[in-house]
Amino acid sequence: MLRERLALILLFKCADPRLKEVTLTEVEISPDLKQAKVFYVARENADRDQVQIALDKAQGFIKAEVARENLFRLMPEFFFLPDPGLDRAARLEELLREAKEGRDV
Repeated sequence: MLRERLALILLFKCADPRLKEVTLTEVEISPDLKQAKVFYVARENADRDQVQIALDKAQGFIKAEVARENLFRLMPEFFFLPDPGLDRAARLEELLREAKEGRDV
């Protein structure tokens, strides 16, 4: 539920165009509800460093929008992190392709 709310805020309420290049993949909330790790993937043509800067800059606005929707009794601190899963999957696919090409030769 939180992932969907955050995605809608990024897509429709944030003015920074760099945030339109982000797909949220997962949100992990700590048991005490004080921290939330928000994993994201930037589109291929997006500058990942600029996307991270934009997310860090918009964090206060995002937090205020989530608070306005009264989703939590306590407002967690958001940490936006690049999702390493897709990069690892792409690297694994590349290694498998190289291994297959090496065996075919």
